[in-house]
Amino acid sequence: MQLDHVDRLILERGYRLAFPQSVETTYHAYRSRFRRRLSTAMLGPTLVCYNVFLVVDYVLLPETFRLSVALHFLLVSPIIILSSLCMQSDCDPRTQDVCTALGPLAMIGQIMVIYSYSASEAAQHYHYLAIFVLIYMNLLFRMEYWHAIVASAFALMVYVGTLIVAGAPLPVLVIGMMASAAAAYLSLSGNRQIQRDARHGFLRRMQDKLRIEEAKTEASRDALTGLFNRRRLEAVFAELALGSSSSTIAILMIDVDHFKQFNDQNGHLAGDLCLREIADLLVRLTRRDRDLVVRFGGEEFLVLLRSTSPDDALRIAERIRMEIEGLGMRHADGETAITVSIGAMVDDVRTVSPETLIAAADAALYAAKQAGRNRVWPPPPPDPAGDLSESLEGNEREGVGHPLQNLKPFRNEVADVAIV
Repeated sequence: MQLDHVDRLILERGYRLAFPQSVETTYHAYRSRFRRRLSTAMLGPTLVCYNVFLVVDYVLLPETFRLSVALHFLLVSPIIILSSLCMQSDCDPRTQDVCTALGPLAMIGQIMVIYSYSASEAAQHYHYLAIFVLIYMNLLFRMEYWHAIVASAFALMVYVGTLIVAGAPLPVLVIGMMASAAAAYLSLSGNRQIQRDARHGFLRRMQDKLRIEEAKTEASRDALTGLFNRRRLEAVFAELALGSSSSTIAILMIDVDHFKQFNDQNGHLAGDLCLREIADLLVRLTRRDRDLVVRFGGEEFLVLLRSTSPDDALRIAERIRMEIEGLGMRHADGETAITVSIGAMVDDVRTVSPETLIAAADAALYAAKQAGRNRVWPPPPPDPAGDLSESLEGNEREGVGHPLQNLKPFRNEVADVAIV
């Protein structure tokens, strides 16, 4: 679900009785949790209120009191309990509303059965209890509007049909029909407004949630290149340290050679364009679902490769170096190509701190610059397949490597800074 889609639904009031299918599915998943909690919360009060009305049966219709007690405790109360238990299962909205309506419809049925069996004149007042149950069903159980209409129509058929079959006096029949119809209309109107408010509230919650997520995403991205920044890098390190799967990672520290000179001679706009081009290339050359590309600062980039062996990490670094050199970006002299120097480090993030990993990769980067720039350090091994692109798919070989322990400096002064 996208934020602009939610904003459009709110603006166009596209939430009145139904969402587009993709949103409707999310809404019903959200509502199902609420409905289950509501059903559990309503079970006790419903049973208590319903069975307390046995006092009315005892006072108005004592001749059918035993039958009423039997229907209350042996039929209707078990139906209410079973319908509540049914609501706790993962079922579709229609099934949920069928379970919801069973209890109130059973109550109405019980009331009308007692009315039809009673010969007392007081029974002409007893059947009005069914109208209260109808209102209770439509307003408190939060059924979907169209399902509430069907349940109400069924309840009215039972109510009016029983009055006719039982031979209710004409004034009682007319008042009963008008009162039940008015109760159904008003309670359904309230149900419709409740459903609209619920859908609008859902959209507002989703809007707030998506805005927060969008703000978090923006806070973890670099404004110039669109790459992630150090905030996201720290979060990924934390996830890897807590993960149960392999946490062997490779860190590639990448620095654009002579970038200050390029920026001064070509201008800051050209420098920004250069960084964006390199950022786009790094994203294309890594696995989006597993790896992470970060603008580390200034003209420095960091690439985190998961489940990558030392040899593959160095081959990937060499591939990146070659691709960037092949972009064709030139310094002001028109001849010197933009190049990068890359330092690599591979280790287990659960045994070595992120700071140590980054410091080791940074030391290797410094060694690459001291060795003449436009190179990877440590030097990558020959690619046996002759195709560096295969390294980007990674492999599942386990093992922790320390490429920096095998540094072979080009000059004596390099060794002092390269070993970590």
